[in-house]
Formats: sequence, structure tokens, C-alpha cells
Amino acid sequence: MTRLLLKSARRYPSSGAGLEDLLIDSGKVVQWIPSGSESPSVDHVVDLDGRWVLPGFVDSHLHLLYTEQHSRQVSLAGKSLDRCLSDLKDAICAESALVGHGWRDPLPDEMQPTPAAFLNHHFPDKAVLLWNADFHRVLVTPTILQQLGKDPGHPGVLVEEEAEAAWNCVKESPAREVPAACQRLLRHGITAATTFDRGESIRAFHANRPGKEGVYIRHGLPEEEFLSMDPAEALPYGDREDDFAVRWVKIFADGTLGSRTAWLKSGYTDDPENLGIARRSGDSLLSTAEAAGSKGWGLAIHAIGDAAVCESIRAIHSARMARSGGLDVFDRIEHLQLLDPGDISSLIQSGAVASLQPCHLFEDRKIVRDRWGKRADYSIPFRFLLDQGVPVITGTDAPIEDLDPWADLYAACERVDRNGNGDSEGPAQRVLFAEAFHSKTAGAAGANFLPEDYGTLNPGSRADFQVLDNDPESVKEGSRSGLVDVFSQGQWRLNEGRDFQ
Repeated sequence: MTRLLLKSARRYPSSGAGLEDLLIDSGKVVQWIPSGSESPSVDHVVDLDGRWVLPGFVDSHLHLLYTEQHSRQVSLAGKSLDRCLSDLKDAICAESALVGHGWRDPLPDEMQPTPAAFLNHHFPDKAVLLWNADFHRVLVTPTILQQLGKDPGHPGVLVEEEAEAAWNCVKESPAREVPAACQRLLRHGITAATTFDRGESIRAFHANRPGKEGVYIRHGLPEEEFLSMDPAEALPYGDREDDFAVRWVKIFADGTLGSRTAWLKSGYTDDPENLGIARRSGDSLLSTAEAAGSKGWGLAIHAIGDAAVCESIRAIHSARMARSGGLDVFDRIEHLQLLDPGDISSLIQSGAVASLQPCHLFEDRKIVRDRWGKRADYSIPFRFLLDQGVPVITGTDAPIEDLDPWADLYAACERVDRNGNGDSEGPAQRVLFAEAFHSKTAGAAGANFLPEDYGTLNPGSRADFQVLDNDPESVKEGSRSGLVDVFSQGQWRLNEGRDFQ
């Protein structure tokens, strides 16, 4: 299909012209034509009959191949201990470790004081790893503790880097996940995404190009892998037009709110002696920032607490100073969940982009005031950042939250629970739907190193779009979007019973 005309479409964001026809040639937008005008010569015509056409979404932060693996693991969320044990036993496979996810504090009394011993009693000599809901803590059995060289009496609760080391003992290769993972994106109207995973994920996308599946993928390189590379080879990969590119060094400055490992300037309101965990800071962080900057990398720094955000800004300034040429990719602060407003001037001067995940409010709203008190007025500070001129992009952080861009938009606009109930958490930080939508389409393109004008459907831009039955501004979750099909990289991708070919 070379030249395609979509007739009688409702464009979103609206051009104010009523129904329009969209002319596409070789996967790019040629022009929008008022419906009823003389039709140009084309190879194929599709009558959308008043359906909505809007840009494909960009998910600016997720863990894509792990999301696919996560879908096959055992969910423990909201279940009783007996039900968790039953579901885990039903999932036992002799050839692989047993992996579950979703537990929250407090642990049941029956598992105390040594969860490892409790799990070993029910799963003797089995490698069992159970992720906490925020994926920064794990429960493991003695089989895994032994691989990590831990004392036999270790309680079996591992946090941050040690949790990641435990995962490295049991994880499966993600190489076969690429096609299904890309299809999962498309089923949510997502045509481009930036994922932050390990080197094996990067190799998987090199071997299985995402463009064949109809999506653009951008990737961060873990700091430790960057530091282990030969300096002559430690260079960014890919151009804006490429279907796959690796352009940022990903650094963890701290942990999470849920695990009380987010790094704060002053103690947790309900645990005043605890400042969280500074995973990377000081001279060692600045050294990585300068090394990455000098090679042309952008930084993508995970920073939840206000101290971590402040230190990340300092590192980004160092990276900018180390760059000899112009920067062709934006530095990013991932999550930026708690901002000290006193740091806004330095943040603006750094030129960094704020990569937020408003959907975390669905769960964090239950604890954020207890743990951060009045500081929570600047938790996920979307409105404040926009008003100060800081670019904001958004993502789902899947699989920590659902891969549902519409739910993320809803959280940004309302800041209530999943069902629309409860008081708005931080109502001063709510944004308009159009602003949230921009953060996931046109506003996300440059910060995610995508082709020029991506996410706009302007003449000359990539014609990557979704077709909906329903008005986008009325949608609160993906299951009610009325998604009909997705067109990306020159092809229809879903074709759910509709002959669009």
C-alpha cells in the first residue's frame, strides 16, 4: 500500500475543521483535507465514518521485555498467604525457578522472622524469588542465598542491588519476547517506547528488530555495563530515524517510596531517622556523568526522593559540561517523584526532562502523606513543572503499573484512585487532558529520540496513529477506548475483524 486516503475522520488534537480526510503516502502524512473535497488519486480508500484519528502513544518509561515475562509469573497481589502458596505450588516447573510478584508490607506473621526458612519449608531446595510490588525488594529461598554467598541464617529479604543480583540468578533470556512485547504495545495504541532493562534486552532488540513489528524502541544502557565497556566502544547507538537506538546511560540514584529507600533531604515523616538509600552520589556519580557526557550519551537517572533529584541535577550539569559538541539527546530524570521547589532553578538550568509516571499515584496515594507529610504537595509535580517551563514526558513503568496509557493520562488529570473515588492527591498538581496527552505524543518525541515531528500527524510526519470509536477526552482506561486499529510504519497492525487492507 503506497497512497492511502482515510475519509471522514475526527482528528485529535482537533484542527477545528470538522470531519477531515487524511492522505498518507509511503507511511508519511501528506495532508489533511476537509471532507467532501475532491479526492486525490490513491491506491486505497478507507471510510472511517466519523471515528477518531490520533497519534500513537509514546511510553517514555517501562521495562518492555520483562513486562512480557511478568505476564507469565505468579501474581501475589491482594491474596491471602494460603492462596499465594497454593498458586505458587500450581506453577512449579522442574526446569526453572519459581517467580512471583506483588507482595506488600507487612509480611504475614507466619513468615517471620526468616521468610527464607518459611519458603524453603514449602518449597524445599527450590529457587524461589518473590518480587515486592515496587520491584526493589525480593524474598528468596536458601538456594538463591547460597548462590549469592550469603550466610545460611540470612532472613531472605534482599533490597536494591542485592535484589537485582538475586534476579540475575534466576532470570530467563528475553530474546524470544520481542514480537509478543511489541504486539502488546500496539494493542494499547503505543507505537514507540523507551525501555530500561539489561544488556540481554539490548541484544534481543538487535537480533529482532522492533521495526518489523511496527514500533520504535529506545533503550537505556545500565551504568555498570557502560563502565565495563572498552572506552573506544562505549558510544551511543542509533539515529532518530532508526527503529532501535540506545542513547542514555541509566543510573539509579536511590530506591522507592514503597520500600522507604527513596533518598530524602530530611527523614521520613513516620520514620524520622531514615533518609532512605543513596545508591549513587558524590564523586563516583559525577565521574560516570562526565564519562558518559564526554562520549555523547544522555543521562537517564532514577530519582524518587528530593535528595536524589537534587543530586541528579548536579550530575546532569556535569555531563553537560563534559560534552564537547551539541547534545542530540535530552538528559532525563526518571520518576522525579518528590521535588524540593528550591531546586527548580537548578533543574531548569540543567535542561533536563522530567520523566513522570502519574499512574503510580493509584498505589502511592495510600502512603505518600504518611511518609512525606507536607512535602507530598510536590509529589509527581506535573503542574508545577509545566508552569516552570520544564518539559514533562510520561510513561507507565510497566510492569510495576499496568501498561495502560489511558489510565496514566487519567491519573495525571484527576489524581484519584483507579475507580475515580477518593479525594485528589495533590490537587494543585493536576493538569488538563490536552497537557497530559501532549506528554505522551508530540511532547515525548524529542525526549525519546524519535523522528522529527513524531506524534503530531502534521504534514511530513510519520503516519503512526490509532483509530478509536470513542472521544479521547472521555476515555479513562484502555479497555473503554474503543480502539479499532493501529497504523504504524506503513501498515495496519491489529485488523480486529475489519478489512482495512
